[in-house]
Amino acid sequence: MSRNTDFEKSLAELEKIVETLESGEATLEESMKLFERGVKLSGDCRKTLYEAKQKIMTLTDAEEENEQDV
Repeated sequence: MSRNTDFEKSLAELEKIVETLESGEATLEESMKLFERGVKLSGDCRKTLYEAKQKIMTLTDAEEENEQDV
């Protein structure tokens, strides 16, 4: 499974968790488990976004260096 697919699935699951928690229908125990899962998913998504940002910065810097050499 690609990194992008993982990100999209994690984000979708995180959105469902937020909806469930906001609905107030989960028990306290269920809410705690959902919250814990949400924190993990949020961290995973944040890491993926950080890595994408770093890659974009690297590619942008390389392109700027190529333009200066011309």
